[in-house]
Amino acid sequence: MRKNLIFMATTLLAAIVMGCGGGAADRGDSKNDSVGTTMPGDSTVYGLACDGCTDTILVLLRDVTRDPDTFDILDASRNLRVYGHPRIGDQMAVVLAKDSTNVAAMVVDIDKILGAWCYTVTPTLRRRADIDKGTEQELLRKLPDSIVRRLLQPREYGFELKNDFQAQPIGIVRQGNTTDDRSPVEYPELKRYREWHLHNGRLVLNETRRDSLNRQQLVSSDTADFVLLRRDSLVLRFPDGEHGYYRKSEE
Repeated sequence: MRKNLIFMATTLLAAIVMGCGGGAADRGDSKNDSVGTTMPGDSTVYGLACDGCTDTILVLLRDVTRDPDTFDILDASRNLRVYGHPRIGDQMAVVLAKDSTNVAAMVVDIDKILGAWCYTVTPTLRRRADIDKGTEQELLRKLPDSIVRRLLQPREYGFELKNDFQAQPIGIVRQGNTTDDRSPVEYPELKRYREWHLHNGRLVLNETRRDSLNRQQLVSSDTADFVLLRRDSLVLRFPDGEHGYYRKSEE
């Protein structure tokens, strides 16, 4: 699988300016400077947004050796399937309508999905073999409110989507944390996503771990549909339901 130059926009700024405003002759003789990714079965069109984009038209530079292409995104906008607001130079993904070469069924502004996305989790009582669930709940009710608040302190979970298809989990607690080991509560398992891709407009998140040879091995893969993308909010639909995230600002 060949990874093209979708995330090298900074090195293509001059090409963007020329590609969005000049002819092919002005762009020199660059070869194989297409913008996008290639994955098995992925028919998505990738490129960089150019000047002239509106709520109904997307002008896309797919290849610095060619003039920009224009896509009709009116239906996608009406169906609320344009995720993000493209600006000049933004990395874009376009899923074409069936049997069409210039009508978009869905548009994703890739630059707008990059960053840290989080949600909060609350722990539950750690199950003990010698105490049934009803007794645990009764013991919890008898504890002072200050102790309960301390025990049920929420944590921030999530993931950060980075360039070059890298991801980083948010919320990892070091192995062997004695406080956690002795705590009467336990937190949900954290998905440790390390890679991400787009595939036909869907977000693919891969959980990987390093083997004894320090190579990344795939542990699990989750695929989600975009439901909502705003500046500070992201909603994804996984097979088990919808999950909402807020954008974590840089500290």
